[in-house]
Amino acid sequence: MNKTLIFVINVDWYFRLHWLERANHFKSLGYNVHIITNFLDSSIENELISMGFTCHQFSVKRKSLNLFRELVSIWHLKYLLKMINPDLIHCVTIKPNIYTGLINRFFIKKPIIYSITGLGAVFSSSSLKFVIIKRIITLFYKNISVHYSRFIFENSEDCSLFQDLAIIKNGNGIVIKGAGIDLNRFTSSPLPCDQSILFAARLLKEKGLQCLIEAKTILVKRGCEFTLNVAGIIDNDVSSAISIRQIEIWAKNGDINWLGNVKDMPSLIKKNDIVCLPTTYGEGVPRILIEAASCQRAIVTTDVAGCREIVSHGFNGLLAIPADAISLANCLQELLDNKDKLRKFGINGRKKVETEFSQEMVFEKTLQVYDELLLS
Repeated sequence: MNKTLIFVINVDWYFRLHWLERANHFKSLGYNVHIITNFLDSSIENELISMGFTCHQFSVKRKSLNLFRELVSIWHLKYLLKMINPDLIHCVTIKPNIYTGLINRFFIKKPIIYSITGLGAVFSSSSLKFVIIKRIITLFYKNISVHYSRFIFENSEDCSLFQDLAIIKNGNGIVIKGAGIDLNRFTSSPLPCDQSILFAARLLKEKGLQCLIEAKTILVKRGCEFTLNVAGIIDNDVSSAISIRQIEIWAKNGDINWLGNVKDMPSLIKKNDIVCLPTTYGEGVPRILIEAASCQRAIVTTDVAGCREIVSHGFNGLLAIPADAISLANCLQELLDNKDKLRKFGINGRKKVETEFSQEMVFEKTLQVYDELLLS
């Protein structure tokens, strides 16, 4: 009899972008896969249904702190979980992790996985608001860390932090690097050598686009000019979202070449010499950086958790000081002025992805976690 697997995740586009390939893999192994998420786009829901997934609406607002709204979401999630009666639950991101974990501990008691895809501003910021939220989240995570649960981290630093916080108990944490990349889709290609840099990410302030624009201004004054191509998702359900109005102002001023939400990432990456993500908070392992390395592109990013997992400074990219436009400008100029280094870093990055970040590795290691929980 086939096992029933549920993915609980915050929003539809995030599932489609980062988790669809994994869900497809487990469906191919015979799992009945259900997806519980906030479907904002009916075309995504219809696509997933046509692929054989069973979809359920979960109206959770990621930035909401409205207690009544959250309690309604939790009640509905409890109803869905009891109705589906899964063999295995896989949650992704903070609210799905905590809400599902609490429901599961007290009412369902099924094997459960919590994917920690980066710790974000909550664990990175020193503001009083985030310090308080971090303490509350830590308490919740300790409460849902039970013997039939596993935490999957994308980088070793996040795993170590959860161990230090005593959330991980009896070795129920494992590191599986990134989302896994299809090496046959993200293939290596020659550099265009046209002084082009790509920023492709969710358009949040913490991702560092403004710092990158400041670095570009510095480099123009030095006589080092380049095209800054920007692609990404406008994510208005996050308090730190960059508005489309601001993006349009930068584009009108010539600071960026705005491309919108681009679907064909391999082609986009290959049209650029460098991929840059000057993020200021802890990432899981940024997918765009794994994709860039797989396409044999040098990377400039920041010296933060997650980015250090994919970029070895001076080997396949350069690590700048977070939120430091001068440091970022120096790193970019070092590569823009040295095409041989660009090519060398690209070759090294491809090798790194082949040995550490292929999707086959991610699939295999995730399946091992599933099997271990189902047999325990």
